[in-house]
Amino acid sequence: MNSLPLHILDEIFFKMNPKSLALMRCTNRFMESHISNDIKFKSEYLSQFESSLLHISSGGSTLLCFHPLGDSRLFLNDKILEKPCRILGYCSGLLLLLIDGCFCITNPLTKKFRFLNYSEWERPKCIGFTVDQINQTTQEFKIVRIIAHHTSNPNETMYKFEIYTVDFWRSSRTTITCLSSDLMTKKKPVYLDGTLHWLREDRSIVAFNPETEQARLIIPSQPHLESSMRVLLGASDNHLTLISATMEMIYVFTLESILTDPKWILAKRIMNEAVQKNITLSWDVEAYDGKCIVVRTMTNLTDYQMVNGYDLRVNKWDIVGSLPSWCDGLRDFYQYKPSWSSVIGLTDQEDELYHNLFIVKYARVLAVEGIIRFINHNICI
Repeated sequence: MNSLPLHILDEIFFKMNPKSLALMRCTNRFMESHISNDIKFKSEYLSQFESSLLHISSGGSTLLCFHPLGDSRLFLNDKILEKPCRILGYCSGLLLLLIDGCFCITNPLTKKFRFLNYSEWERPKCIGFTVDQINQTTQEFKIVRIIAHHTSNPNETMYKFEIYTVDFWRSSRTTITCLSSDLMTKKKPVYLDGTLHWLREDRSIVAFNPETEQARLIIPSQPHLESSMRVLLGASDNHLTLISATMEMIYVFTLESILTDPKWILAKRIMNEAVQKNITLSWDVEAYDGKCIVVRTMTNLTDYQMVNGYDLRVNKWDIVGSLPSWCDGLRDFYQYKPSWSSVIGLTDQEDELYHNLFIVKYARVLAVEGIIRFINHNICI
């Protein structure tokens, strides 16, 4: 096979499942080098795989769970981490974690990580995490904290923004003053087209671009929403998407004319087959990546919480997995897609600043013993 043109050889490899590709890698040095070390090949091969679910307790936990979608095994990980951590953000295959009071950026696939010098925070859902993907050799990251302040007018709120970059926090001069409505702090901000978007209780959206530091309040025309609806802000096909769900139906809205006359347009209605009204004790919409909607339910028939996924491409519900009863009800779900992305400062070497701290060992435990074990099990390159 070594004599085949490289593009034909890649087409053959792309049709192999991960296990077969791992065996092919062991045939000779050329195969080993191309499959293991060629960044372009690895990126294209990984792009064929769907998102997987990464989840952890919202309050922090020593148990970080990774679950490939389409595999109905339990969401279990038998490797316990030394210190509790929590996920604050995800972008381009990189995770922003809070470990024992310190921020850490890591790529679980490459095992590289970086601890940040300062990590004061208040409410984790007010944190946004972005990665500049313009130039892969000089990718930069930014962390944005949105802070709500009261004004002299009791009906108004002023939003201020703080940005972490180049090892320090700084306050942006940009502010927004608008009619008061609480941020939906149980929902994560959505990063789209270089801008972070926070959903508010009144369904308006605070948008902030960390690069230009421009901010604005987006007030779309309101779809008909019942008070009992579960809502989730997501992104699909370069549009912001609002998932609104009742026990009977899930509505998918896309935001059109965002710069001129923003309005929610109904794109799809889905029967909520994940929720069975007579036996369901609790439920919520947990994640959405444009291709799959994830709904978690708890019934009176079992101690397990069921995680269901609706594939929008084939219009089909399926059981993704289940959570044991000891998993708390407050969990953060991320539809994680492995990537070889990196940012400035990410390393697999011990930084002198942390050389004598347990935290370096902990980062390696997280990368090697945690998520990476599951990724390597399913994507063997």
